[in-house]
Amino acid sequence: MKQSHQYHSISFRKIILFFIISLSTLSAAPSSTELIKAHVTTMLDSAELEGDAAEKFKTALLNSQEWQHQLCDSGPVQKPEIVIQTLYALWKADPALASNPIDQEMATACALEAPRKGHTPEQSIERYTYFRDKWQAGLLNTMYADLSVFQRRYLASGVQHGHLNSIESMQYQNEEVCLPAEKYTGACWYAAYQLHNPFGDSIHGPLYYRPFSQSWGNAAEMIRNVGGVCGSLSNFGAAAAIANGVPAATMGEPGHCAYTVMINQNKWQPAYSLSWKRGLHTSYHGSTWGWHMLNVKSQESWDKAKQSGNLRRLAQHQLNAKQAENARITIRKARLELPSDWQNWQLSVDILIASEAIDSHWETLHQDALKVLSPLSGEISYHLISKSIYPKVLPKDKESAKQRYKILKSFQQSITDWGVGRWDYQATLRDQIKRLNGNADQQDKFMLDTFATHAEKNIFTPAILETQLANIGKDETRKQRFIATLAKSLSNSKGGDFSKVINTMAAKVLPDAAKRGDKSSFQFIGKLTAQSYPATTFKTEPFPGILLSSGGTFGIQKPGNRYDNPARHWGVIEPHGGDFHTATKPATATIQLGNFGKLSGVNIVTRNGNFHRMKNAILQTSEDGKTWSDAHTFTKAKRSYHIDLSSKNINAGYVRVIQNNDSSIHFHLFHVYGKKQN
Repeated sequence: MKQSHQYHSISFRKIILFFIISLSTLSAAPSSTELIKAHVTTMLDSAELEGDAAEKFKTALLNSQEWQHQLCDSGPVQKPEIVIQTLYALWKADPALASNPIDQEMATACALEAPRKGHTPEQSIERYTYFRDKWQAGLLNTMYADLSVFQRRYLASGVQHGHLNSIESMQYQNEEVCLPAEKYTGACWYAAYQLHNPFGDSIHGPLYYRPFSQSWGNAAEMIRNVGGVCGSLSNFGAAAAIANGVPAATMGEPGHCAYTVMINQNKWQPAYSLSWKRGLHTSYHGSTWGWHMLNVKSQESWDKAKQSGNLRRLAQHQLNAKQAENARITIRKARLELPSDWQNWQLSVDILIASEAIDSHWETLHQDALKVLSPLSGEISYHLISKSIYPKVLPKDKESAKQRYKILKSFQQSITDWGVGRWDYQATLRDQIKRLNGNADQQDKFMLDTFATHAEKNIFTPAILETQLANIGKDETRKQRFIATLAKSLSNSKGGDFSKVINTMAAKVLPDAAKRGDKSSFQFIGKLTAQSYPATTFKTEPFPGILLSSGGTFGIQKPGNRYDNPARHWGVIEPHGGDFHTATKPATATIQLGNFGKLSGVNIVTRNGNFHRMKNAILQTSEDGKTWSDAHTFTKAKRSYHIDLSSKNINAGYVRVIQNNDSSIHFHLFHVYGKKQN
């Protein structure tokens, strides 16, 4: 008994000793201050700085924790040795920047962008000096004072067309294009839209600007005087904002160039934009609009960004110290607290790979992505899941088809809208369909379930239907079976056919697509609806040019009232014909043209009755859908109208009829003709 007691006492002492050692080990973990200092020290060592001032620079940087955070936590750091070498060159050129917060932030931003943009130290110094001197002279937008280092990186980066990043061009735009921040979305129009120069050279060739290269002192002045098309104009507009201390970036769109401006704190406004399919020329992690907005969101709170960086450094330290479980716990805390920071998710993957994590750890990462990242951005969430998580969690054997189906479906259940920015949802659908391993029955069931998941909000439903019909292809039997099942689901009845499901969906989708200006969804669903009602037999005489209304959207106030069937709205602006009926005063019928153009004429065919409702109505046009101009007044009441606009020199992207004296107007045809313009 005594021996047993002694044995247990020794065992208890060992447990206590182990607990004390564990606490000692835990308490010995480096602080966040120590970790970031060690990280910056590693960066300094990699830079191999030379010169008598090197030690003073190192001391200045290592004595400022805030400066270290600005360097490490203001977005991704590429080629840290070049970043440090550039920052050192900036500091040597202006040692006083270390004591001036605004100058220090701008210098740090220039250093961070140097390796990304290929800037030499001399170029970085030149750019930094421009902003320092302009700010001291009171010649930058007041926004400049409150920019973060991340936001200043857009100023340091410049625009796509390098000749507009010269100091001479920036100086010119600073003097000539001085606007409130929100007005820089229109700065592109300081230059005229010109496809050919005065000598007839196309801007798409090498000779467009060559005759004028020595005529003005800088590229910005040349572009303003010679003109250009969307690329030159968008770069001019973005460069003008940047030259005045307002963050901006150029963007590529299908067949077009646009740009975006930060019009106030963390609010970015697209400018000269024609599509949601945008690729930013200054981008971090990914170049789409969704990636851009997620990165912006990750920097909304500087305190959270710093804390997130602290957790990443701790997790990396723990992984290096072979404390894999602690590293997984720490990085999970980071991604849950700041899910908009992509670096938290990337490091999560890296830690799981490096620690040879078991399946349950990957499943936890999957669930976290669905819970906190998908609501922010389905695009970035699926990028993470498809590239890094599915290979670990999706079963590959045929016997686990149900489990694979359930996992794929869980992503659809995790998204409810576009999140921070619209994205290529159809690409996600196509990828998920492929992961069902060619099983047509499972694919059809998956798409039906997906449609049902998103039917209430009607955001993704047009894309779901379009993707599934493309997936089915020419298999008419399969198509009819899918449509019939979908119709049954939508109508909550035992039967249904193609026309019913399209009409049911069109009643929800077409007005919303018109309201959003979503031409692709409006056109796709509209074309399907045309199969369910006959084409018009009324003949009209076309005007010169093309049918500009074709391919656009059409909407009215209060669609779907008791006299109106939204499923027939598409035909109104197309050769097929259709109908609509307004029910609110003033009665308004609006076309977003399929093509912006110079108008030659408008044909309107009203429903056959109550012609008096058109008397004193007004035909109006607009370039942007916001500012309207009168083009014609309907002085007579009749069935059809043939309105010649060829002599009025009207360029428009929108056309509408507004009747201020009645709540009802109703057409079969509303056709707009003219010459397509860019």
